[in-house]
Amino acid sequence: MWTCYKVYLEAKSPIHIGYGAKLGIVDRTRYYIPAKNIWGALTNLIARNIMRSYNSKVYQEIGKYINENIKFSYFYPVEYKKISEKIEIIQVFAPCYTEDGLKFGVCKDKEKITSEKFEQTFISSFVSTAIDKASKSTEKESLHEIEFIRDKIELNSCVKPTVFVGYFFAKDERLKIRVGTEKSEISFTNFSIEVNGSKLNEIWIGGERNYGLGRIKILSLEKFNKDKVYIFDSGVMVDVTGEQLIVDSEDGRKTALSHVNIENLNINLILGDIEPLIGREWNEKGSGQKISQTAKICIVPGSQLVYDSIIYISNFGLWEVGK
Repeated sequence: MWTCYKVYLEAKSPIHIGYGAKLGIVDRTRYYIPAKNIWGALTNLIARNIMRSYNSKVYQEIGKYINENIKFSYFYPVEYKKISEKIEIIQVFAPCYTEDGLKFGVCKDKEKITSEKFEQTFISSFVSTAIDKASKSTEKESLHEIEFIRDKIELNSCVKPTVFVGYFFAKDERLKIRVGTEKSEISFTNFSIEVNGSKLNEIWIGGERNYGLGRIKILSLEKFNKDKVYIFDSGVMVDVTGEQLIVDSEDGRKTALSHVNIENLNINLILGDIEPLIGREWNEKGSGQKISQTAKICIVPGSQLVYDSIIYISNFGLWEVGK
């Protein structure tokens, strides 16, 4: 049995989720926050709170422990309104492939928007270059443009902070971890993650942090006491009662709300796209110093699927075929 928390994150600065895609000189960003970025941010947050002095092995131990005891959904930006400080979601802008092409919005019976409208609202960029110290001029071939998710958006003539929504699934309400001789306890409150009594509510996500990008505040964590959680009001359901978090839907057709590993997946219908998924991993030199040697071929978020397999949420939020 897993405990589910619906989590709201507020961008306090622009966010760049790089994935190696370029358009000319533009470093593209993903339009959402993958679960692996959330895992990495929490690993860093908890490790820094626990460590008395820097030790890369502590990061590895905590990262492994989190993978085993907490699963994450992907996080998507939302249209919302606040009523008495409580967030009410109008639409979750996860990608959604349709017969008319790629759109954004997965809440049932709510209007989707075009990719052009989504980019106009949520995406921007800035240009940067390096300066040659000798000539005091622009360094040759150093001009580049960095795309990012805005920290403030304008919807319906109202400017407000960008908010993301997603889910944590924890094996216990209070998680106990031993690192060396140190014992620590991790729990979730309404507005923060608590580690050994310290309330932590700010994380750093993504890249280009030397430009000040990636700062995020944890707004709230809403606990669910249900056996089945319908995520993002999309018709996709997660069963939290078993050893694995099983993904299902109200009808036979499912919207991928994560990357879906196609290994052993018996697909009857797909409307969407696939991509190889690789990333940075830990090694003896520290965080992100190694590129994963094996790429997982995955169906991208927003794809429409019909399949016979049992799908569950695995490490880093990936949807995998059950064993």
